[in-house]
Amino acid sequence: MKDLILNLLPDQFLRSIKKIYLKMRGYYYIGNKYNCPICEYNFRKMLPGGFDLDVIKEKNIIGGGRRNNNICPNCQSTDRDRLVFMYLKHETEIFKNKVKILHIGPEPSLYNRLKKHSNIFYVTGVKYTEGIYYHKDIDTMDLLELPSHDGEYDMVICNHILEHIINDTKAMSEIYRVLSHNGIAILQVPLSNLLETSYEDYSITCPKLREKHFGQFDHVRIYGKDYVKRLENAGFKVQSYYPVFNDITDELNRFALNKDEKLIIAHKKK
Repeated sequence: MKDLILNLLPDQFLRSIKKIYLKMRGYYYIGNKYNCPICEYNFRKMLPGGFDLDVIKEKNIIGGGRRNNNICPNCQSTDRDRLVFMYLKHETEIFKNKVKILHIGPEPSLYNRLKKHSNIFYVTGVKYTEGIYYHKDIDTMDLLELPSHDGEYDMVICNHILEHIINDTKAMSEIYRVLSHNGIAILQVPLSNLLETSYEDYSITCPKLREKHFGQFDHVRIYGKDYVKRLENAGFKVQSYYPVFNDITDELNRFALNKDEKLIIAHKKK
């Protein structure tokens, strides 16, 4: 009944209600224990988020699983969104120089922050729309055939997308193609360091079985240690990033980051 009622309401109305709800929720949780670097609010707690599934625990999938201090009450950022933003803020010049960014599956928290900067030519796309999660003007985009010229973008952000795509080799090559010669791509995926080789079985198409095997109903693999090699085979030079703090424990807690997750940064070779 709830879903039926929601489907009958116009998206613009639902977006307005959601905006009011998030603002009120943010005020409710205001405090001094946690800080979201994206919306720059302080909170007494972050909210739980993620899935609590056996396969995530068994394979120790980094970037998966349920965490108690995960979601910002105000901007909805997850721990990995905040990690991406800290990299953008502290390790790049995108907030100072003119840049062109392609963001696949733009997280609302990052989208709302990046779109404000006039120096950023910001293009977004998604494999499929998902209710009112994405902004209302977003276009669908096929990652296997990006509608972009060679070398068009200075940066591509593709955060937890590749695990949804069967032909990820083609998707990686497309990202490489549209990057400029000095371009970088943030290509985060759920990752298990217990697996030497990524686990994939394309005969598994049932959403329930995919959830059981891969940790989510629309995932087609669990990436293993060979993920970096896959990116290198596409032409990238791969580095990892994690913010360095003077007091690592306090800062990890303050920004509610996942201590086990590092950011995968893929550089287009000259």
